[in-house]
Amino acid sequence: MLIPASAAIICMAIFRDQALTRETKFFMGIFVLYVIVFLIESFYKPIIPQPLINLPVIKEIPLLSALIAVFGFISIIIMNLKKKWREGLELSKLWFGMNKKFFIGFTALFAIIVITLFYLNYIFGFGEPLMGYDPGNFFVLYLTLLGLSFFIIWPQYFGEEFGWRYYLQDRLFPLFGPYVGVVILGVIWGIWHAGNIVMGMNWPGQPLLGNLNMIFIAIILAVIYGYAVLVTRSVWIAVALHLITDTTEVAAIVYLSQSGSIFAFGSGLYSFVILGIFAILLILLDQKVWKSVKVLKT
Repeated sequence: MLIPASAAIICMAIFRDQALTRETKFFMGIFVLYVIVFLIESFYKPIIPQPLINLPVIKEIPLLSALIAVFGFISIIIMNLKKKWREGLELSKLWFGMNKKFFIGFTALFAIIVITLFYLNYIFGFGEPLMGYDPGNFFVLYLTLLGLSFFIIWPQYFGEEFGWRYYLQDRLFPLFGPYVGVVILGVIWGIWHAGNIVMGMNWPGQPLLGNLNMIFIAIILAVIYGYAVLVTRSVWIAVALHLITDTTEVAAIVYLSQSGSIFAFGSGLYSFVILGIFAILLILLDQKVWKSVKVLKT
């Protein structure tokens, strides 16, 4: 999850991107430091011993990389509070963007939709949760994980979204137009997950159908996340939406429902047919946003 943003930063440095302002460089430095420390703690041993966390899905978190993540989280908030610093983040879409009401409302709406889809998975009997059906405990775990994720795990989601929704989206859309561009981006994003699917991470024993399903899912989410970024001109809404998607799935597996089948709700095909309808509505009902993209003339 850290590679897309890392690759984007390298490309920005090589090609002397004008978005690399002092403020952007400062924040990128924090992210790069996180990447280095996290990789050391993941593949070698924690620089500082890992603290135990008594949650059903999280047992330990590397402390030093977690502290760097918290520092980065606080830093980006502070930089967005001062006008001069905020303006320095605008070109790289690291500011909190335009239309704050949309940012909050769209994120909340998306969270409600995703939670409902996992609830439907239980209602229709597609899977049982690991620790028994318990909506109350689901929301406790869900809110706890959201809090931890926004403070500590956000670099993982930033590591994807800055690469996909800032760097690649801003280059594909002007070249191919927003409609074709978002499909190309979704296909690339879906193929990016191919190794995980083949190893059975999402739908065990279904490598071919699993990869086709992942590409379909990625296109749908590319439309939803991409639309949100176009409206707000901030990559952070995509980070929030991606974080909510994964956090909901983790909490739902424990207390709402889980299913390893592609043909199910939750993280299965049926959910993304519904989200696909939602994505199509975002295109049809707000074409002004999509047409605001300046397409390069050839």
